Amino acid sequence: MPEWKPEIRRRLASLRLDPAREAAIVEELSQHLDDCYEGMLSGGATDAEAERRTLAELRDSETLQRELRRVERQVAFEPIAPGTSRRRNMIADLWQDLRYGARMLMKSPNVTLITALTLALGIGANTAIFSVVNAVLLRALPFASPERLVVIEARRTNDPASLGMLSYPDFIDFQKQNQAFERLAVYRARGFTMIADSGAVRLRGVIAGSELFPLLGVNALYGRTFISDEDKPGGGRAVILSHSLWLNRFNADPGVVGRTAPVNGESYTIVGVAPPGFQFPIEAEPIDIWINFSRDTENFGIGAISAQRGNRYLNAAGRLKAGVAAAQAEAQMAGVASQLERQYPNDNRGFSVGVTPMLSRMTGKISRSLWAQFAAVGLTLLIACVNVAALLQARALGRHREIAVRAALGAGRWRVIRQLLTESLLLALAGGGAGLLLAYFGVDALIALTPEDVPRLREAGLDGAALLFTLSIATLTGVVMGVAPAWQSSQLDLQSTIKEGGGSLAAVTGRRATLRGALIVAQIASAVVLLVGAGLLLQSFVRLLRVNPGFDVEHLQTLRVGLSDGTYTKPDQVAGFHERLLAEIAGAPGVAAYSTVHPLPLLGSGIKVGFNIEDRPNPAGRPFPYETRLFLVGADYFRTMGIALRDGRDYAARDGLYSTPVAIINEAFARRFFPDQNPLGRRINPAMSADERPLPMREIVGVVADARSSKLSETPEPEVYLHLPQCPATGAFTLLLRSRNDVSGFVRDAAARVDRNVPLFQVRTFDSYLSATLAQPRFNGLLLGVFAGVALLLTAIGLYGVIAFSVSQRTREIGVRIALGAERLDVLRLVLAQGMKLASLGVAIGLIAAFGLTRLMKSLLFGVSETDPLTFVAIATLLVFVALLACWIPARRATKIDPMIALRCD
Repeated sequence: MPEWKPEIRRRLASLRLDPAREAAIVEELSQHLDDCYEGMLSGGATDAEAERRTLAELRDSETLQRELRRVERQVAFEPIAPGTSRRRNMIADLWQDLRYGARMLMKSPNVTLITALTLALGIGANTAIFSVVNAVLLRALPFASPERLVVIEARRTNDPASLGMLSYPDFIDFQKQNQAFERLAVYRARGFTMIADSGAVRLRGVIAGSELFPLLGVNALYGRTFISDEDKPGGGRAVILSHSLWLNRFNADPGVVGRTAPVNGESYTIVGVAPPGFQFPIEAEPIDIWINFSRDTENFGIGAISAQRGNRYLNAAGRLKAGVAAAQAEAQMAGVASQLERQYPNDNRGFSVGVTPMLSRMTGKISRSLWAQFAAVGLTLLIACVNVAALLQARALGRHREIAVRAALGAGRWRVIRQLLTESLLLALAGGGAGLLLAYFGVDALIALTPEDVPRLREAGLDGAALLFTLSIATLTGVVMGVAPAWQSSQLDLQSTIKEGGGSLAAVTGRRATLRGALIVAQIASAVVLLVGAGLLLQSFVRLLRVNPGFDVEHLQTLRVGLSDGTYTKPDQVAGFHERLLAEIAGAPGVAAYSTVHPLPLLGSGIKVGFNIEDRPNPAGRPFPYETRLFLVGADYFRTMGIALRDGRDYAARDGLYSTPVAIINEAFARRFFPDQNPLGRRINPAMSADERPLPMREIVGVVADARSSKLSETPEPEVYLHLPQCPATGAFTLLLRSRNDVSGFVRDAAARVDRNVPLFQVRTFDSYLSATLAQPRFNGLLLGVFAGVALLLTAIGLYGVIAFSVSQRTREIGVRIALGAERLDVLRLVLAQGMKLASLGVAIGLIAAFGLTRLMKSLLFGVSETDPLTFVAIATLLVFVALLACWIPARRATKIDPMIALRCD
């Protein structure tokens, strides 16, 4: 491209302008003529024709006068004249910086595009993760003064991490004796059956005390919430509909209040409709109805055990008084619990109470994982920033003569820094805009990857908070990646810089080279931390996949069956339905085996119950001193599940409701409670009574293999299996069918023949439940693995760029070395050594940092240590190999430098 500046200076010589002002005019006119010249070339003009027509425009006096007037208005370093506004001058300066910065970025479109896309990747990933973190962890609960809402739970004094439900008598004492709460309320989530014209419908519901809605500060959209009289026995049957159920099942009729609805075989009065969006407890699946609490003690299968202090079956929530912290409330409640322990030693020995902020309790299972992912994606953005900062530093080095000339003509250090920072901010904002587009799709991808049971996940999206976060992080990114190159570029030795050539060795030594090296070391160290974390999580996930659950999930189908508590109130009614349903299913085509179970393995930890052993001392002094997990199973359960029978016998048809009570245990139960003994024939007494009468002892008739019924990551614990026909439970149970074909339609018809008012729901394969238990470790490993892969790629590109730039700047030096007899291998070794020194230092620092930070991941790992040496060595080797590959390409190029061309390159 022709050089216009000499001709421009000649034209301005007669004007006798101030040197600084003249320099600005020359710069502006030169840029203007460059644009004209390129426009003519793109229009088809030849080089000579384009140069001639451009010079003709310069000779046009009107063009010169127009540019002079514009520059006079915009020149940045003129003093502010008396009577003018400093703010107006600052705005003019900023506008000039933005225009000039945009022009400079457009002069290198490839570099600008690569840089913006690199930043878009980092900013977009951060915005997507932030949207999920904000929706799940940061956004306040949609209730009045949510910071004062807490959950109250029973806690074992010898295991502070164990939290569970409260008994109703304990709750009443806490309610009467506490001084830290404005209100306390009980609730319990469970399923209900509603009879509609189209048949029975299974609903998710909550049994709630009258204090719950006032505690949350929620009023009904129509009608009212529960009143205190409805908590008392005989207080009536009341139900509040969710807004979505009111819309879908009752056609949004405001007159629904006062009508009756058939729920669980009983007639309930609809007293209110909840406002739109209200849900409590806040779970992944929406709540359909709320039932008043008194029915829990009378008709929902609880019966007289609600009066038992040792029976803990209720959740409790509280609203703290103003100025009271959760820790203070817990200390005060612990005092009440201690008094109750002395007062009721048989039921409350070893129990205290825990008070946890409601939001923290709700997100406890996912918070550590989400924060780890947020930190990982933040580290990825930092690596992207470091990469771009190295690129900007190299770009600024290429402009050092331009910057020196500007400084010589009067531009101060702050003026140079501001201009370069403006360019980096423009880059970051462009990356932020593209990042928003990536985040729009990224949020949906994150929701698809995140476990289904994460509360409030569906609320994640690009809302105002996400947009503000993106703007903030883009601005911060622009400053972080631009400040070091800008500051260093402003510290120029004007005389030597103006004199030096483009290929001087001084350009790659001293502070500039040190800064570039430090940026690459930081990149490599950050990548090591991410890769080690991802390696540990992926190892953990692979080991989980290899765990044998103890049962066969292939071709195993499940259907949930909901029995109405109002209809099936007696054990013989439940047992009768169970037997008739299995008899109907017996003719299902293609079904190899079938049975029933409650609860379904992998959907929780089973039913934790206490029990005692016949003729064994009671060390705890409680009615049931030992604990186990309990499952209610039908005939042929173990064959259907593929669980091996180790000793004794399976359940038989003779083990009915009125026959001798029997039990089957697993090997873990036998090892813990009958070490070196034969458990067959021994008798145990699980706490499964619906009243206060003592239970009959149950004879152990079989021992089965261990199965991981709770989580794949947990060691099998003691479990006891009771025959469902001998202790039929009300509520829901699960049908298990082993078949290669979908037999859900046949089973629905069979259930309808037995009782059309019993709904079947949650038709799924057992494999899907197994997959759900792996969702959290899969999410952790996959997402962190993606971020680590991006970090590795960015690190390799950054190291390659620095070494390639170093080689280009040392062309003359390398040419001299080759001319003086240096072998190609010597040059290769020289360049590789430069890169590998940086890589080795970065890997060492990264391993030290990873050794400390991975200890925070201990709870996310399974079967692998957080300091697993194999992972650390493998990651270090991988980084060294990638660094070697990144350095090899520019090093090999350096060996092909022609000495004659290199010596003339200046």
